[in-house]
Amino acid sequence: MSWFGNLVETYDRLADVVGKPDGNGNILLPLYHMPKNTDVCVTIDGEGKFLRADKSKQNIVVPCTEDSSTRTSTAVYPHPLHEQIGYITLDKKKRDAYLSQLKMWSSYHSKVESVFKYVAGGSLINDLQMCDIKTDDPKLFIRFSVEVSLDDLFPNLWEDDTVAAAWQLYCEQSEQEEKTLCYATGNYVVIRVKHPRGINSSANNAKLISCNDSTNYTFRGRFAQPEQANAIGSLASHKAHAMLSYLIATQGYKCDFQAIVAWAIDDVDAAPNPLSDSLSLYLTTQQTDLDKVLEAQADVIDIDFAKRLRGAFSGRGDAAKLRGGTRRIAVIAVDVATTGRVTTGRMAITFYKDLLENEYIDRVIAWHESCCWWFRGKGVDYVSAPSADRIIAAVYGEPKGDNYDKIKKQGRERLLHCILNGEQIGTGWLNAAVSRVSNPFSYSKQDGGWDMYRWATAVSVTCAIARKYYTDRKEAIDLELNMTYSNRNYLYGRLLALAEKIESHARYLQTGGNDTDKRPTNALRYMSAFAAKPFHTWVLIYNQLVPYLQRLDGGDWYQQQIDIIMSLFQEGEYECDKALDGRYLMGYSLQRRALYLKNEKE
Repeated sequence: MSWFGNLVETYDRLADVVGKPDGNGNILLPLYHMPKNTDVCVTIDGEGKFLRADKSKQNIVVPCTEDSSTRTSTAVYPHPLHEQIGYITLDKKKRDAYLSQLKMWSSYHSKVESVFKYVAGGSLINDLQMCDIKTDDPKLFIRFSVEVSLDDLFPNLWEDDTVAAAWQLYCEQSEQEEKTLCYATGNYVVIRVKHPRGINSSANNAKLISCNDSTNYTFRGRFAQPEQANAIGSLASHKAHAMLSYLIATQGYKCDFQAIVAWAIDDVDAAPNPLSDSLSLYLTTQQTDLDKVLEAQADVIDIDFAKRLRGAFSGRGDAAKLRGGTRRIAVIAVDVATTGRVTTGRMAITFYKDLLENEYIDRVIAWHESCCWWFRGKGVDYVSAPSADRIIAAVYGEPKGDNYDKIKKQGRERLLHCILNGEQIGTGWLNAAVSRVSNPFSYSKQDGGWDMYRWATAVSVTCAIARKYYTDRKEAIDLELNMTYSNRNYLYGRLLALAEKIESHARYLQTGGNDTDKRPTNALRYMSAFAAKPFHTWVLIYNQLVPYLQRLDGGDWYQQQIDIIMSLFQEGEYECDKALDGRYLMGYSLQRRALYLKNEKE
């Protein structure tokens, strides 16, 4: 089914929550309603007599028509009940249109009839001024409350479900237009020409569907009427737009004007975020935090959260259990066209995919098990796939300026294709990340100096990207150091890690174990040159290591490790000075980790 039809189906499954705010004030809009910011509450009795007025801003759900929900400042299309003071009393043309519409449906509900009596009496201006409320702003938005009796639990009309139901019944019974085939549902219904806007609060004026715009070149010269190009039923349009707006508000993964949502079509539960890192995703499934997980496993140093996801999603660690599921998961990304920081009013679906739950989970797990690496947090090493934003930062650099939002949005969409469509990470992404992280001192602190933690994290992220890249190309690289792997890049990375350890160890001993020498090692200072010309740079680094090896107690062991690695080079590969690829970083990271674990064990 299309994204539109799936949104309609999801809306129908949530009939029990329509019109009821959640804990954060988000509301799945009832049919023929829209959200509105109001300024003043006018309270009357059942006879239409004024009681009081309070100036208090509140966002509420108001009845609307197809025209009023998309009106411009020059159009005269009144809302059926709650409205601007300009429509209610200040502007005669607008007032006549407002009263005419209010009278037509007032017989459907006694409280609406009370509002009509009050407004028709013409005392609103005097009543507001008597309550010290200024009335010179025609956009001052009025909401109505009707107190019929002391036993009335819902005097506020926007909270009374029977008022909403009365308006919906009136709209259904007053539809006289010719019925046409709806492209979304396949039913013959009344077609909607003006579709809702405000789907994403970050881009409030942007529309997904716009059929009635005379400047829209999609329709000009090709169809006699806009609905011939895109015939969507009124009910289907409202349900789909309301559902998408609710999903974005409650579950949206946002960046600038972009929003990405993953949800279960059958019950609207939030699906696992495909762009999250393994650690966060695992902790979400366990409904706990990292401290509790570590406390429960105090005797375990290494935690592979990427692998644990499979067990977490299957309930008992049995992935076959997922294959019996019938729920469907959908992922949608929307974004708007912008000129600078101004939206053009056009919104588009930039990514959409729906899968059975077992397929979705399997693809997410496959990503987390292949695009993962060692990270360190709170004194514990763990395996995790990095989040989408960390991958993008590793490739393009840390966020800087408004233009970075455009890069991040494009990167997120690209990663959705990799995760859910099985597309490969491009060579350009890997090369960019390797080049960036090979310059350690570009990772600086705000107050100056080298930010070693940020750089170490970027190394782990880049290694995860590289592991995914080579896994896609049938060269899986293990997460533990492979002592026999003879790839030239991998071996040079191991040599660099040994050089770093030798120099840092020697300096530590020179300071009497105080660790006061914070200067970067030669291995790190030459890292960029080493990645570009490994043979010549290694000779330079090794010559500077000789004095350290001679002074170190244990220098023979380090030299032995270097000799073992050198023996693994294929003929002619050690002398080759071609630039290194991502495998050198993986060799460097794993050798560094192995040395750290050896030191910790001793």
